[in-house]
Amino acid sequence: AHAQSAQMSGSLGYAENAPSSQRRNPGGRSEAARREALSRTIESEIIPRLMLVHASEDCSEDAARDSMPTRAEAIELATLVIEHEVEVASSYVSVLRARGVTLETIFLHLLAPAAQHLDEFWREDRADFCDITIALSRLQQLLRELGTPFEAEGEPAAEEKRALLCTTPGETHTFGLSIVEEFMRRAGWDAVCAPQATAAEIGKILRHDWFDVIGFSLSCESLLAELASSIDVVRRRSRNPRIGVVVGGRYFNEHPESAGLVGADLVAFDGLDAVRKAQRWVGVAARAR
Repeated sequence: AHAQSAQMSGSLGYAENAPSSQRRNPGGRSEAARREALSRTIESEIIPRLMLVHASEDCSEDAARDSMPTRAEAIELATLVIEHEVEVASSYVSVLRARGVTLETIFLHLLAPAAQHLDEFWREDRADFCDITIALSRLQQLLRELGTPFEAEGEPAAEEKRALLCTTPGETHTFGLSIVEEFMRRAGWDAVCAPQATAAEIGKILRHDWFDVIGFSLSCESLLAELASSIDVVRRRSRNPRIGVVVGGRYFNEHPESAGLVGADLVAFDGLDAVRKAQRWVGVAARAR
């Protein structure tokens, strides 16, 4: 499993083109029949499971009204995107939203943990490569579906701010970067996402276009040297001499002190924090002009 883990994690971009046989639409059922089957699944299985998961937390009445998704609910969502089409996961999220869970909370405390649980399922051999690949693509579909209403929650930006969002070259975990992109867009940023770009490609982008900040995500220590090298390229090639470099991802959540070692300016711990740090950097850079 470990030998294919990196390949699995980077599969978000191509899984939409998976063969129809992988989409689990057996026998070429009509759209009406497929939707009817999904409706029965949601009514008879998914909603009861959701209520069971929430009840199993053994909460008081006040705690039951708390809108924060639980760890069990994140695991349940991960299981749903493995076992069912994306419409089922979408219905699951709709029930949580009806309970009062905000989209911001869903992004930070449901979708992001669900992606982490999928990675754990793979590492622990609890699901095979094909299942995890399809599940990640469904989670990405769900994120895009929720992205439009999420962006609509934001206010128009007073001035244009641009961010380039990249994974560290060689990094294959991309879902967290997609969540950061959604938060940046909601805050009025023009966010350009370039997952899996090489250092040379990042340098060309920065030489051609102006960006206020660049963000890098990193999940493992083995790519620290590659990140440091990429940040050096940023400093040398960027049209903006005051570009802010923000790093995040699982590795920096656990080792924030390493940001200085790779030449970064700031560490962001999630999508919301990334927006705050980027806004702060732009304000400081404006006063320095």
